[in-house]
Amino acid sequence: MISTLYLIQFVAFYLWQITAPKRQPVGGLGTYAIANKSQTRLIGVALWLVACAGFVFEWGLASGLFGFFVGLMAVGCLSVVIEPFNYLRIPGVAAIYVSCVLLEIIV
Repeated sequence: MISTLYLIQFVAFYLWQITAPKRQPVGGLGTYAIANKSQTRLIGVALWLVACAGFVFEWGLASGLFGFFVGLMAVGCLSVVIEPFNYLRIPGVAAIYVSCVLLEIIV
């Protein structure tokens, strides 16, 4: 459950990151995001609210909000550091997500 919430946060942050004014569209999602900036950012906000509600539901109000903001800083740092190297593709992110979910289930 927690891995899924962090993935939702990561996708929301990435949607906001690719709509930045200095960003050049690479293709695919980037082109759509630049063309529909307000809609893409609205989807990102909706995903952030879903993740925040999930954290609060899972851990309670104070711990959930703290976990949400710590996770937001973590996925933001990860996205900003890794994105320029073009490592953020669907197969790579899916492999990391599946590994984290399996680890969460095992532990």
